Amino acid sequence: MTERDDQTTPQPSPEMNSALMRGMTQRRMSRRNVIKYAGMSVGGLSLASILAACGGDGSNAGSGPTTAGDTVDFGAAPGDNIKFANWPLYIDTALNKDTGQKYHPSLAKFTEDTGINVDYEAVINDNASFFGELLPVLQAGQDTGWDIIVITNGREFTALTQNGWVTELDATRRPNFDANAADFAKDPVYDPGNKFSMAWQSGLTGVGYATDKVSRPVVSLDDLANPDVVGTKSVGMLKADMPDVVMINLGIDPKTSTPDDWKEAAAWLQMQKDSGTVRVYYDQGYIDDFVAGNLNATMAWSGDVLYYKFWENYPWEFIVPEPGASTPGGGALLWIDNMLIPANSANPAGALQLMDYVYQPEIAQLITEWVAYMSPVSAVQGLIADHAKTEPDKATADALSAMAESPLLWPDAEMESKISFGRQLTTDAEREEWDSIFLPISES
Repeated sequence: MTERDDQTTPQPSPEMNSALMRGMTQRRMSRRNVIKYAGMSVGGLSLASILAACGGDGSNAGSGPTTAGDTVDFGAAPGDNIKFANWPLYIDTALNKDTGQKYHPSLAKFTEDTGINVDYEAVINDNASFFGELLPVLQAGQDTGWDIIVITNGREFTALTQNGWVTELDATRRPNFDANAADFAKDPVYDPGNKFSMAWQSGLTGVGYATDKVSRPVVSLDDLANPDVVGTKSVGMLKADMPDVVMINLGIDPKTSTPDDWKEAAAWLQMQKDSGTVRVYYDQGYIDDFVAGNLNATMAWSGDVLYYKFWENYPWEFIVPEPGASTPGGGALLWIDNMLIPANSANPAGALQLMDYVYQPEIAQLITEWVAYMSPVSAVQGLIADHAKTEPDKATADALSAMAESPLLWPDAEMESKISFGRQLTTDAEREEWDSIFLPISES
């Protein structure tokens, strides 16, 4: 697991005013200064292997005291502390000008407005391992120690909701969400009506490359299997995402894909492996190697690459692959990271209050300007554009303008036609067959 982030939310300088709210980027922390919090990747675990290790196959995993659809009294007074587990480098971060202490302006503003402290920790390095840590506690019907967790749509999200291991939300207590949520964040196919979840951020899995380390611009996914373009032992691949990304690029709709389609994607991945371009199959820590110069190109999450391109002037590009010779489809994987309240949380009322709080456009702006992912609040695009016009520092203004104009953060119709959700695995049989096809590629 990654080294833990701040144990509590440090208080900002005495005035949390409009100057901070509109000018936080002038005091932003470089990711180069906080990259140590990301840690290196940890070994990936399949959900089937996690459940087996815990003595179950998933078919009766929800037999504990909590059942799907259980509700809590969100009208109760919230507790004075919220435990929030998230991914590394995934929230606005600044330095207190008086103390030099790192803090998160969005959370500090929440504490100022509500009196509720947020104990925020960047402890999620990949969905499977984090889920594996929580599983025995969830099965026992106990408090996981977290009030909010952030989980990507996919097998772990499905297991949590199917087995009643997360709390059903009170839809009457999220006015900011109702007023401001972007269309993609409302009523997602994996959680109809947002019964259990609210989006934190969203993004794309595509291809990132260093323009000064490849022989020509990377255009298609085929280029990641071409050593003449990207070199040998110089490409990173993301274990969890690569099956869906490859299927999209093969022209297969992963959402309705069959085991025969999975085998076709696996054949492409094996071809790529045999080409000698792949350096490592990663869970999370690929960005460490990319920053260090150990990768020339990599399957990547959009915000990671865009941050370094926009804010730190790295010679990097992020692309949604175009069709190639063996990948006639082209395209990228769309995913959403979701805030959930684990069953038996100590402070569900406070958790829901915070989850809705970050749907205020000015608060969402703070987060998005730092993380460079797709905001679930559509009004943020205009706020960032306005910030760029009033920002006196040219480098900052240029970065903000690039963010506000990027279809990778605010997909237009053309971009939407090139992206897709991945396969939703809903049964143990599907998960086991999927793993039997894809895991040997990354683990052998």
